[in-house]
Amino acid sequence: MNKLAATSLCGCIIVLLVVIQQAHTIASGELARIDVPLSVDREQVVYNWYTDRCADRDTPDAPPRAFRDFAGKVHLFSTHEANRALVGRDFGDLHHECAVVYRGDHSDNPSQYNDRQWLASFTTVDGRHIHALVHSEFQGNRRKQACPSGRYLSSWYNAITYAYSDDGAYSFQQPTPPENLVAVHPYRYQGELGHPVGYFQPTNIVEQSGLFYFLFLAAEFGLQHRGLCVARTGDPSDPHSWRGWSGTDFDVQFVDPYGSAKFDPTEHVCQPVQGRLFEVGSLSLDARTGLFLMLTSISVGNGSSRFPPGPYLSTSKDLRSWSEPAPVHLDSDGHLDPNYRYGFFSLIDESSRSLNFSTISKVPSLFLYYVKMSKIDSPFGRILVKRKLRAPSP
Repeated sequence: MNKLAATSLCGCIIVLLVVIQQAHTIASGELARIDVPLSVDREQVVYNWYTDRCADRDTPDAPPRAFRDFAGKVHLFSTHEANRALVGRDFGDLHHECAVVYRGDHSDNPSQYNDRQWLASFTTVDGRHIHALVHSEFQGNRRKQACPSGRYLSSWYNAITYAYSDDGAYSFQQPTPPENLVAVHPYRYQGELGHPVGYFQPTNIVEQSGLFYFLFLAAEFGLQHRGLCVARTGDPSDPHSWRGWSGTDFDVQFVDPYGSAKFDPTEHVCQPVQGRLFEVGSLSLDARTGLFLMLTSISVGNGSSRFPPGPYLSTSKDLRSWSEPAPVHLDSDGHLDPNYRYGFFSLIDESSRSLNFSTISKVPSLFLYYVKMSKIDSPFGRILVKRKLRAPSP
């Protein structure tokens, strides 16, 4: 999963809190270009692979997501495919748990959507019953017959699946595959194509007016165009209830290409949203203005002079049309070690009133989370950090 989200940071930082505070004045929904400097606290280490790991592969490998359980404890996931959590009374008391709460079955059958799996997104209304979206990879490179070259990226087939917990996230289960399927493009595994295909990396699940939404990356293949798509449901406990945006309505039913029923692929591909969005980071809903905020990023090697590598912020009224991305840069204070790459960005309001930390409160305590990935101890030498964002003094 790490190949999709490695980015770098530079320069000075745009005003993030001021954008949120003034967003209600932007009738068009476009992001304000405000250049007032925003102070940023020093890095705080959340998890250090070098000192905290329970196994060699116990390393941050996804944008951080958090929620509170029924006892009021915070669970934070930024996990590899042997899924472990950080748990504590609050964000300042998080401790890494060695217990694996979920793992795919490493199935050799791509029709089961049950090979390597990452818990990627969560929603709960009571802190006990947790519904999760899963980034589910079929890694053909691990099967010689499926991928003769043995190259990871050449035969990566991805779907989004469902898992759930009834004990406050101390263990997760999935419906019997393939009933775990939430979304996949309408094509079976094709073998060695030279690039990843499918649907990837769901954002946070965000609720608005009784409906639940998430965005995800769709790779270009067949009739499916590349971009970020959005899906909606009224019942996140039902993995088959999610519907994708078609360009006119949320009426795209995600079909299982291994099912027995015949179907027309043109009816089962999602229409990417409008706007220049990049790799998936996090999705939030500003409680005061009703605007959605999307943190995305550009990997090293994929940027341009106009949009260099790093994290970007966009806003939307409806999740379907997004503002031009504005860069979120960190100031140079000695933390940007050239021996690291930076990625898996996520924006979390630690004072959010939402159990899922999916909203930004009226008086936010915003933190930019990201993963520092060692170029020396690749691929597992990583450190999860956060930095608090502060509005300028009056």
